Order: sequence, then structure tokens, then C-alpha cells
Amino acid sequence: MNFLIILISSVVVFFLLHFGKFIFIPLFFSLFFYVILNSISNDLINVSNKISIKINEFSSHFVLFSIFIFLVYFFFKILKSNITDVIQNIELYQNNLNQLLFYFSKTPVNNFFNESTIMENFNLMNFFTYLLNIVTNFAGNFSMIIFLFIFLVIEKKFLKLKITKIIKNKGKLKIFSNINHDIYNYFRIKAFTSFLTGTLTFVILFFFNSDLAIAFGILSFFLNFIPYIGSLISILLPVIFSIVENFNLIYSIIILALLFLSHLFIGNFLENKLMGKALNISPIVLLIFLSIMGKLWGISGMFLSVPIMVVLIIILNNFKQTKNIAILLSEKGNLK
Repeated sequence: MNFLIILISSVVVFFLLHFGKFIFIPLFFSLFFYVILNSISNDLINVSNKISIKINEFSSHFVLFSIFIFLVYFFFKILKSNITDVIQNIELYQNNLNQLLFYFSKTPVNNFFNESTIMENFNLMNFFTYLLNIVTNFAGNFSMIIFLFIFLVIEKKFLKLKITKIIKNKGKLKIFSNINHDIYNYFRIKAFTSFLTGTLTFVILFFFNSDLAIAFGILSFFLNFIPYIGSLISILLPVIFSIVENFNLIYSIIILALLFLSHLFIGNFLENKLMGKALNISPIVLLIFLSIMGKLWGISGMFLSVPIMVVLIIILNNFKQTKNIAILLSEKGNLK
């Protein structure tokens, strides 16, 4: 009976998230940013108190929010500018790609593909226009995220009061502090490793005179927040573009090797060492959930897959009826 209720509830939630994505996506992003900025704000206030500098909560929120807005605007401005510059020289890249496809068509592999179909699908102008549209659309949706974030900050005191009145059990209130702690811990480690990944990607591509060194560096930073798939895309895209750009296979192999080694070191060694047991999620469960969120909300869902899964496990673990589900979703089943 319990299983049936959970199944029906899951289906209902799935449809709600799918049809209400126009509001749920910016809402979840704003909640995610709120938890992060609120945690950083608390750290800033604690540090300021130790050095006898008084900073109130509103001031810290305002300063951090202003820095956050500036950084996002700065990143996307550079990204858009870099892609626009490449589009202006698209004919050169397209000619190189056509030559590459022509050589490819003379190989035995061509027996499985239609040459004209390949030429039509590998249109660089369409690809970069699509990429530019993604950047522009996100910038448009970002205003909604900012709007919701401001309301969350304004409603902060009232939200605390409402929650304490609804949840009588003080032990259950620890759920929110656990969520806050785990998401903040995940973000600061992931932001650090993503920054290293993006910087190394930029340095490697800049060394090989890539026109999209800045764009791929920024994309690598953001894509690193997507488990598994993000790293793969941030390696393959620069390598494919380097083939089209330089028409030099040796350069492309070196770039592939360097990017692969940097991702391997940062993702598999450094990140695992820093993260430790903080991200207690089964890899197979995360991969399945990543696919579901990608189907539901596209690339936005992939970005939010880890924070949502962290919250889900914490909530399920705090109720007797769902604790076993939380154990199944965890990596080794050792939940507090």
C-alpha cells in the first residue's frame, strides 16, 4: 500500500514539475542561490565580529548579491562576445569542417552514412547561433531568478516563523540546517574545483591560440556542475573545435590529452579528496536522476540534479516511513 502511494505521488510530482517548469526552474535556482549566499553571509558576519567590524545581515546580503550579479553578468557578457566574434569568422571554420567531412566521406565508414545528410547536419552557424541563444535565454530567465531571490530575502524572518509554527517537533527543524550545511559544503568545493577546471581549460586552449579559449573556459566552469556528462562535454567540444579551427590532428590529440588529464586529476582525485563523504549519493542513482532531470528541465535540470538529490535524501532520512528509501539512494547506506 505504501509503495503504491509513493508510486502515485511520484507520477503526480513528475507531471507537476514538467508542466510547471516555467516557474519551478527559476524557483529552485533562486532557492539554491539563497542557501549559498545566506551561508556566505553568515560566515562574513562571523568573521567581521571577530575583527570588531560590525556588519548587519542586510548589508552582507546586499554586498554579496551585488558581487554575484556582477560576476554572472561579466561571465555571460564575455561568453556572448567571444561566441559573436567566432560567428563573424564562421566561413573559415565551415570550410575546414567541409574538408574534414569530405575526407571522412572517402573512408569505409561513409557506407553507413549519407554524405549530403552529414553536410547538412554539421552546420557551424546553426550550432553557434543555438549556443548564443542558450546564453541569451538564460540571461532573460536570470531576471526571474533575481526577482524570486529578493522575495526570499525579504520573507526570511517570516518564513522562519511560519516553519516553526508548522513543524512542532524541534528535532525535525534540524532538517533545514542539515540541508543548508550539505548544499553549502557541496557548492564551495564544487565552485573551487570548477574554477580550477575552467582556468586550466582556458590556459591550455590559449596556449594553442584557440579563438574560443575564454568561452570554453567559462563553459567548463559551469558544465563541471553537471555530474559525469558535464566533464565529457567540456573535453569534447574544445577538441572538436580545435580540429575545425587548426585542421591539425596532432594539436587536437595534445589538447585532448591535456584536458583529459586535468579533468581526471581535478574530478577524480582533488574533488573526491575535498568532498570526502559529504556527497553521500549512489553514482547509479545520481546518473538515473540526472537523466530524469535532463528530460524534465533540460540543461537546467542537470545543473540542479545534485542539490535536489541532496535535499531529497536528507528529508527522506528524517522520517521512519521513508528512511529505507534514503538508505537505498545513498552511496554506502551509512546515513546519520
